Amino acid sequence: MREAYLKRTYGLSEDEYNAQARSQNYLCAVCHEQNKPGKDGEPENLAVDHNHRTGANRALLCQRCNRVLGMLKDSQELLIRLLEYLRKHDGSAIPYVPDNPETRAAREAAWEASLKPETLPANGKNVGEIATGMPEGLSEV
Repeated sequence: MREAYLKRTYGLSEDEYNAQARSQNYLCAVCHEQNKPGKDGEPENLAVDHNHRTGANRALLCQRCNRVLGMLKDSQELLIRLLEYLRKHDGSAIPYVPDNPETRAAREAAWEASLKPETLPANGKNVGEIATGMPEGLSEV
């Protein structure tokens, strides 16, 4: 059933879809995140993004990024206007950190390393901050 849908709608076989997903490391081509888990606990399939004028397939996107492009009707002009709006109100130095298995593993490794006693400064400075997560002299409210 899925294979027939992919072939009829996007001209892709299941193998071609899977090869594209593998080439993207099973992550969205835009935000580099997985879709939310489905009923089986596995991430939902990525959406096949395509040019609505030509029908040409572009890449696989998560549901969020695919919806955003759909709501923008693939308008680059509107996307630029939204970017300018965000920069005007929030500044331009706000980094985006994708939440995917690779970045999650790096964050968890850094957290684990911070818990090891050998990573504490030799002079004992900021031990309270490292142990409690609060700078010395401050208390949790």
